[in-house]
Amino acid sequence: MNEKWNRSFSELIRRSRPAYWGNWALNAQVQPGAIGIVDPHSGDFRLVAESLPNLKVKRLPVSNSWQLLSENVSRTEAKADISGEVTDPDTGVKGEAGVEVSWSMSQVGSIASEFSLREEAYLEELTQVEKNQAWLAQQAAGVGFGGNGEIAQGFGVITGVLYANSGLNVGSQSKDSAFAIAGRASAVHEMLGGATAKGSFTSVRKAKSIDKHLWPDHANTVASGPVPIAYTFASFEGKLLIPNWVSKIGGFEIFFNSKVGTTYIVAVDLSYKVGDKTHSESFEISGGLSRTVGNIPLNATDIKVRARFKAFNSDIYERSWARPLGQWLTGQRHIDLSGVWPGATHFSVREEPQGGG
Repeated sequence: MNEKWNRSFSELIRRSRPAYWGNWALNAQVQPGAIGIVDPHSGDFRLVAESLPNLKVKRLPVSNSWQLLSENVSRTEAKADISGEVTDPDTGVKGEAGVEVSWSMSQVGSIASEFSLREEAYLEELTQVEKNQAWLAQQAAGVGFGGNGEIAQGFGVITGVLYANSGLNVGSQSKDSAFAIAGRASAVHEMLGGATAKGSFTSVRKAKSIDKHLWPDHANTVASGPVPIAYTFASFEGKLLIPNWVSKIGGFEIFFNSKVGTTYIVAVDLSYKVGDKTHSESFEISGGLSRTVGNIPLNATDIKVRARFKAFNSDIYERSWARPLGQWLTGQRHIDLSGVWPGATHFSVREEPQGGG
């Protein structure tokens, strides 16, 4: 599979589910507890071992429909003539009105993803991964992702999977492409977002080059079972477990940006713990300047930031992160500072909701 599809799909998913990788090609090996390697450039999963020992999985039903459309994609529905000859593969009923759902894609690389969601399955506890670390290190060493009891980033365990009853992933490989499915109205609607596993289609139509993955993968059939469409993954840095791994990170970084035009000087105090030892740093930053604090170890905890806007009545803002590993998915935080004296001051963390910590 061209690696750009799964990468683009993952980026689209992360607009609402930041910790997820996409499963563009509907790879059936993507299962909770599966052990393998994730390519950080594509998100493709390569299986190394079927499952963690003594695996315990929870399953949470979901009934939402899934619809992700990239920019430059338009979706339309229209009545379709299916001539009353199409038979419902489940009930044997003929003659229902037909519908055609089509996606027009004006740009190369455009994506349409629509599914009928079924459930989310995930490991009961991440301690299942930690308890098997020595065994996982042996598996990693066997495929060149570890040695001396340590594991390299990219090797790990699938911790959660989002399953669908049916649906499709479609991508445009040329400009002004189009793809459509047609069939009984109820069956097509079920396939793309219904609550049952009875979705199906009777025909497909495409214009120009399309990369497509449908479930069910044949016309006039219903899906044989649920299909994995996205997943979460835990990896390691040496012996340190990284929950929700989405990219290689060497350490934590915090970028402070005092916006152009800001007239306040801001005094910043930063601290964090590594084991029992506290590390701290203090500095001042003025308008139009920036400062980066990097190389904070991945095993750091209790990261705290205190920003004081220096004035007669100083405004003070504080943020803290008890366990950033697994929360800071890219290993970074960007903090914006602004304000014009004597007006209001502003402190915000780009990766978090305004006012969030």
